[in-house]
Amino acid sequence: MISAVAGTNLLRSLSLLALFVTVWTVYGAISFAPASIHHDMAEAYVWGREFQLGYFAHPPFWAWIVGVWFEFFPRVDWAFYLLSMLNAGLGLLGSWLLIGNFAGGDRRLAATALLLLTPFYTFLALKFNANSIFLSLWPWTMHFFVRSLNDRRLSHAILFGLFMGLALLSKYFAVILGTTCLLAALAHPQWRQYLRSASPYVSFAVAALVFAPHVAWLASNDAPPVHYFIHETGHPLGTTLLAVLGLMAAALAFHALILGLIAWTRKARWSSSFLDTFLLNWRNPGFRVLFILAVLPLALTALAGLLFRLEVSSNMTIGIFSLAPLLFLELAGPGDDRRLYNITYWLALCVMVGALILSPIIAFVKFRSGKDISYVEPRKELALEATGIWRSTTGFPLRYVGGREKYQTAVSFYSADRPHVLTDRNFNQSRWVSSNDLSRSGFLIVCAETDETCMDYSAALSDPNKSVRRITLTHSFWNYAAPAVNLVLTVVPPSGSFALPVTAESADQSCKAQAKDEKFAGAALASFMDKCEDDAKSACRTRAAAKNLSNDAKDTFIRKCVKDALGL
Repeated sequence: MISAVAGTNLLRSLSLLALFVTVWTVYGAISFAPASIHHDMAEAYVWGREFQLGYFAHPPFWAWIVGVWFEFFPRVDWAFYLLSMLNAGLGLLGSWLLIGNFAGGDRRLAATALLLLTPFYTFLALKFNANSIFLSLWPWTMHFFVRSLNDRRLSHAILFGLFMGLALLSKYFAVILGTTCLLAALAHPQWRQYLRSASPYVSFAVAALVFAPHVAWLASNDAPPVHYFIHETGHPLGTTLLAVLGLMAAALAFHALILGLIAWTRKARWSSSFLDTFLLNWRNPGFRVLFILAVLPLALTALAGLLFRLEVSSNMTIGIFSLAPLLFLELAGPGDDRRLYNITYWLALCVMVGALILSPIIAFVKFRSGKDISYVEPRKELALEATGIWRSTTGFPLRYVGGREKYQTAVSFYSADRPHVLTDRNFNQSRWVSSNDLSRSGFLIVCAETDETCMDYSAALSDPNKSVRRITLTHSFWNYAAPAVNLVLTVVPPSGSFALPVTAESADQSCKAQAKDEKFAGAALASFMDKCEDDAKSACRTRAAAKNLSNDAKDTFIRKCVKDALGL
């Protein structure tokens, strides 16, 4: 009898989860119908299909998921939104399990349902990237951590290590997750028994094993994500403080409806001050662990922002709030959790149905407002037009595309030829592309006519067979046209005898890559790098001559060009 009831409840829960995923996927497909997929999502596809052990800015796991997904699903927008909402759905399931470690019955139901009144699992979840992957990874990692902490079973220790490793393999932000778990373990009444058991060391070993291939990749490739992180640090203190304050304000705003609802349902039952309630709860070891797991990630994010002078944002913390509603309920004291759950259930249902009904209007309003350029730029049209021009010019499929990032990734995703991307025209950011690949298969550069950097790069390509096409494209929706965009396509056909122009960061990295491939060392390495610097100077002089600058301006341009190119 008990197993039959449990089976029925499981089936009902999975059915509700499937309904949630389906409805919000349909909402995404309709409300974003005029738009191209967000740049972060297109980038995830571009990276993920290459299956590298690391990428220019982040570790690889979240991109791998996208790469595997589109091996089975068509490259259309709705398939990406389905992946995004499956990620959110798995996050809700993980949150349900995590909350169950601290509460049961109606309180567990209410705390989980309240998550649906935040935008994290609904509106914000539709953008799949290195931040939103934590919607699923974060609660599952914490769940197995708490289970391992409580019962010290080997299976839970292994699963905690596995998910911790996958979190680190998605974004280094997971260091905050690991730090939070460590400090929560020290607040547990049985922390000594836990540290004396095999559990934490098994977890560490499994996480290290999962993360090890990426570490090896970092060591052999000069650690690009570390350099990217360093590049993101060092903002002015005022900018950092504003960012931290903005993060805190956003966290409060995102939970405002939850806080208001809890306060409204508890208003007649509060018998003591907030501080008294907190101190009373703090005596409970389970509450201390809950408080640390719920609050510390946000505090550590703010602290890291101040220490490293980072411009932190709410996007970074999208996945860290699984336990926030439960913490608010515990702080509010006893109350009618069944009533709160019922109210939350119907509110969440109204939000879901209302969003679905309004989705066509949202699509039209966002298109007409033009504030989000992904709604009005002709990126899908560009992919079709660029592929057609390439094929008619060369007679071959389009294999490689470069140019401005938002255009090159869109062409890669929407083009029938599925071209690889030379990210930002830089081999260091596109380690799956070599100059031999480009010579053998040719490549296409896509620039906006007003993009001077991209246009200079295209003009400096020294290939006698290249051709330039200027096109004007317009994106339309419901018989309304967005402003036209002027674009320039530079076609470098296969087997071209071209020389790639020097750009900031690219020359030095390509020289290092060549030196590594040739295994230069000692005097041979010094000689090779000297010649590389001479080549960079020659390329910079050529670019300066093409700009018709005065002598003083030309000298200044050359010095800066060489300095940027060699990373000095």
